[in-house]
Amino acid sequence: MIPLAGTFEYVAVIPEAVRPQFSCPMQLRQPIRNGDSTFPMDRLVGDAPILHITDAGPTPDPGPRSPATQRSRIRLVALRKKHATVAEVTFLLDKGMVSSLQEGDLLHIARTGCGRIGVSSIRGDRLNFAVGAITAVPLGRDFSACVPMDLVHEAAGIFRRRDPEFEFMVLPVEIRAAGVVQIIFGGRQTIGDFSVWVIHTPLEGIPGTDECIAVSRKGACSTVDANNSATFLDTDMLEMVRW
Repeated sequence: MIPLAGTFEYVAVIPEAVRPQFSCPMQLRQPIRNGDSTFPMDRLVGDAPILHITDAGPTPDPGPRSPATQRSRIRLVALRKKHATVAEVTFLLDKGMVSSLQEGDLLHIARTGCGRIGVSSIRGDRLNFAVGAITAVPLGRDFSACVPMDLVHEAAGIFRRRDPEFEFMVLPVEIRAAGVVQIIFGGRQTIGDFSVWVIHTPLEGIPGTDECIAVSRKGACSTVDANNSATFLDTDMLEMVRW
């Protein structure tokens, strides 16, 4: 697993007069307590990076793993070297999804211990969209996603009656929305007002791979834009600028 200093969980309040290009401060979703030696303070781009969203133009050489669309560049820049492992990081999202943000929305961005990115937008307390490693970011009051490890352990125990070394290499994701529970390994689903596309669920290993999923609420974000963003997160590596 990536050490804690290589991860982050940031949140930003989208500012007034949102445009396809803007900047705003981010902060840790859960502040680190000074003096707590049991909980390291370093994060990948520190405790309060600046978010810069700029136009990245159309996709060059589009293909099945590179959707033909207009892109936005998401850039997180550390304010200071103290507690920041690198100076800045960059990744790409679909411009249409970014343009769906409105003033006052909460934008959550996380990097997991497996090195994957999750992004979500919440308006009030309801999810607008979530892409990538969605179990790493808040999803609002009316949508949830998790890996049902209690059921995984129970099911593995059944298989170990015949194969003591049995392990699941691919894990399911449990989705709850609109009073419905679905446990899925892949594919496209419509659950209430939500469109869900599971590119893949978590893969076991060292360090393993997080799920990559696109979720969009009808009327809040285009399904195509969310799907494109999830594809970018599953395909493109996070670019880093060292100190």
